[in-house]
Amino acid sequence: MAWTWSSLRIWAAAALLAAAGSTASTWQIMTSHDAHLLAAEKLALSLSNAAAQRIAGSLRSMDVMLADAAEKVDDPAKSDPVVTANLRAKLDAFPELESMGLVDAKGWLQQIIHRDGPPRPLPADISNRPHVRYPQEHWRDNQLYISPPVKERFTGNTVLLLSRPIIGPDKTFRGSAGMAVLTAFMDDALASVVPGEGDAAGAFTPDGVLYSRHPRDERFIGKSIAESPLYRAYAATGGAGTAFYAPSFSDGADRIIGFAPVPHYPVVAAVGISRATVMDRWRRELWVHGSIQSVFVGVIFALALRLSRSERRRHSVTEQLLATERTHVETLSQAVHDRTAELHDSLAALTESEERFRCIVEISPLPLVLTRRSNSRVVYINAQAAETFAVPLEHAVDKIAPDYWDSPADRQAMIAALAADGQVRNFEVVLKRATGERFTALLSAANVTLRGEELVLVAVFDITERKRLEEDLGRSNRDLEQFSYAVSHDLQEPLRMVSSYLALLERRYAAKLDGDAHEFIGFAVDGAQRMSRMITDLLDYSRVHRCGNRFAPVALDGVLADAMANLSTNIADCAAEVTAAPLPIVWGDASQLMRVFQNLIGNALKYRTPETAPHIAITAEQSGGEWIVSVTDNGIGIDPTHAERLFQIFQRLHTRGVYEGSGVGLALCRRIMERHHGRIWMESAGDGRGSTFRVALPVAAPVVAESEMVQA
Repeated sequence: MAWTWSSLRIWAAAALLAAAGSTASTWQIMTSHDAHLLAAEKLALSLSNAAAQRIAGSLRSMDVMLADAAEKVDDPAKSDPVVTANLRAKLDAFPELESMGLVDAKGWLQQIIHRDGPPRPLPADISNRPHVRYPQEHWRDNQLYISPPVKERFTGNTVLLLSRPIIGPDKTFRGSAGMAVLTAFMDDALASVVPGEGDAAGAFTPDGVLYSRHPRDERFIGKSIAESPLYRAYAATGGAGTAFYAPSFSDGADRIIGFAPVPHYPVVAAVGISRATVMDRWRRELWVHGSIQSVFVGVIFALALRLSRSERRRHSVTEQLLATERTHVETLSQAVHDRTAELHDSLAALTESEERFRCIVEISPLPLVLTRRSNSRVVYINAQAAETFAVPLEHAVDKIAPDYWDSPADRQAMIAALAADGQVRNFEVVLKRATGERFTALLSAANVTLRGEELVLVAVFDITERKRLEEDLGRSNRDLEQFSYAVSHDLQEPLRMVSSYLALLERRYAAKLDGDAHEFIGFAVDGAQRMSRMITDLLDYSRVHRCGNRFAPVALDGVLADAMANLSTNIADCAAEVTAAPLPIVWGDASQLMRVFQNLIGNALKYRTPETAPHIAITAEQSGGEWIVSVTDNGIGIDPTHAERLFQIFQRLHTRGVYEGSGVGLALCRRIMERHHGRIWMESAGDGRGSTFRVALPVAAPVVAESEMVQA
């Protein structure tokens, strides 16, 4: 009887389990259909947002370039080599740009820099173009205008026309700066988010003009899709990113669509996931579930059969298991005892470690605060922290940490950094003492675990006095630069008067003066002229930081070409051979970097070996976070012991009768490198063995103070 009753229970349980599994599988298949569609909607929304962000990044870069160009232009009709070089550098740096141009206030195209095609006739009346009219009519808004796709007249390429107003210092409309951009950047952004075959993506204006589509369909590029089901689905969202089902205006395929507006620009990104593909995946899942359920039911009944047969052997096996279990219990008991002893030892070691930690914290000269991550309550505060925040020790422990932050944004930034990296180092903030007094500090913090509790340890380093000293030093430097400029400028006038009156004296009394008098006058005039050149060089030296251009990407190949053009006569006279390897693009002031190249190449020509044609080689290599540009010559060489003296102002290694010059050139180069957060040094094997001047510039854009970014 016992055996029969146990078998019945086994078979009943098998039947119940099979029924439950079939019910669960059926429910899962039903919910899987909706889950696939919901997942496709989320994917479409996520991909459309990704496409929108990528398009926004590209448009933001182009917007910044146009804003920078518009800011540097005062009158579009006046050609400025610096502005032209700036536009050419931007065109060379971004392959998507077809051309950049400047239009005056009346709508006449005055200047244009283009990549391909024949020369453009200038000036040209384009006042009827939308990208010209919009800045004229809405220049006070100072916003970027983006045209629908159009065919470029000279190259035939499909481009977008972007423009921004040029606003003069007197807040009047001076014209507009514009660019023609290939739609390829939108095509690439859309192609990067299309997940598979049958899916599609597009970008269009809020009123329904198509910018781009992937897969590309030229029939609709630049055309309105406002009457299509897709656009009606978008309009129903009110601009929000919500997925809808709509057939494509291009191939008629039914897709699950996600819409996302491009941040800050009148562009909408849409990504469609093929509904047929989604349903195919669901059907395959349906087939797999059915097969699994069949196998599951078969396995259940096979197990039931096996269990019923093994029930008769259960009793004898149970006795054996009980004996084995007793042995296991005894073994486990001994293991628990051993482990408990180990835990006691570990606890003692932990207590000793915490005691050492407390001693270190108490004698630390830095203010230290330990708080719980869960509720921000203070666990420990040392005497230095209590003194810094002007709060008694007994009023701080086991209390919620007070809000001593001057800026809530700084507190949120530190919390985010701790959550992301687990630690923060030298985070500069402004804090408040309990008395309300503000002070500047560097915070270093880390997440720590003590006795299983998640804590945050914060070290505070008061740098208020250091900040004050830095401000005083900056103010002193600015005063010194202003003094140098004033002295250099005011000394020019007396020197010009001395030179003029000496020349007048020589002309008027030439017949009455003997040879010595003429020689003395010549010495005096030469001395005044040399002093004037030295003052001019000193003035240039003082202007490096005050009158430099804003930093921008600079192609050193173009800068070197400008320097060699300025020295072309000297190069030809010396029969010099100048070779240059490809040079990188760096962040800096193009005009100042050109002066560095011009000075170094000019020195190589000046200090050449007699009767030997100069050979000058310019190379570049990346080392760590720097570009090292080298200018090597076969000239007279330099004693390495004088290497540092070369870069000191008014220091010369040769007499004026041998080589002319003021001794300011290399000092000016070092000052320019300091402004660019770079370095310059010289290497030479000695006299007669040539020399190499090396310039190191950061690979990434350096952090430049605002005072260093004032335009000349």
